[in-house]
Order: sequence, then C-alpha cells, then structure tokens
Amino acid sequence: MDCVFCAIAAGRLPAHLLHEDEHFLVLLDIYPLRPAHVLVVSREHAPLLTDLSADARDRLLALTARLSQALRWAGYGREGINLLVNDGPASNQHVPHLHLHLIPRRRGDLTGLLWRALTRFLPLGRSVVQARLEREAEQLKNALKLEF
Repeated sequence: MDCVFCAIAAGRLPAHLLHEDEHFLVLLDIYPLRPAHVLVVSREHAPLLTDLSADARDRLLALTARLSQALRWAGYGREGINLLVNDGPASNQHVPHLHLHLIPRRRGDLTGLLWRALTRFLPLGRSVVQARLEREAEQLKNALKLEF
C-alpha cells in the first residue's frame, strides 16, 4: 500500500493543494501547528533527504524561498518561519516520505505552538480546522500566483 503522500500525489486522497510541479506538491498540513502550516512534499517516494534525486534536492530550496515570500505576502510568518525536515524515525518523522514543513511564527506564540504540538492529532475541533484550511488554501493559492 502507498504511503499517504504517494496516495495524495496519485490523486487517491484529498489535500488542500496549493501548487504542484514535476518534483513537488505543496499543500496545507491537515494537523497544523500554526495557521498556514505548509508542506512541500516530494513527488518521488524518498524516505530521507539523501534518497531524493539530485535534481529535486537542487530545486527544493528555491521553491521553499518562493513559498516563504507567498506566506509573508499573505500575512503569515512576517516575523519568522520555521523550515523543518524530520529526516528519519528518531527525528519524529511520522510519514517515511520526504516533506519539508514551513511553519509561520510570530512573537509570543511558543506556548500555543507547544500545546498544538501535544494535541494536534486529537479529533477536537477538526471542523473548525477544516474550515480554516479551506480559507488559507484560497488565500495562499492567490499569493502563489504573484511574481516575487
């Protein structure tokens, strides 16, 4: 059976897709730590960063920079954005398929971020989160249409 990201890439599972190209899908995390928590997911099934093709690795940072600009333009992460790759099971990688997190931050959000990290997989408030993801997806799709 495919992993969840392979299933999304193949169109078998839904996602709040913001952008796609030959190497990556960009989507909203369905268990976000902060508003507009974005994932850059490799199209190729590469469990670790070192498993990713050289061409895709070369393009990853450029796409991440473009996404950072779009997030900031849309009002997210103006004070900072965490870029995070959990590379292997001991690093808290839940899905063994390379993906990079962009987590918009603002001053004073650490307590809320830590609480969300502890409770993010609980079913509480999923309908509220789902509605927020839909709004954020439209906003970020529009931001990505801009040239930076």
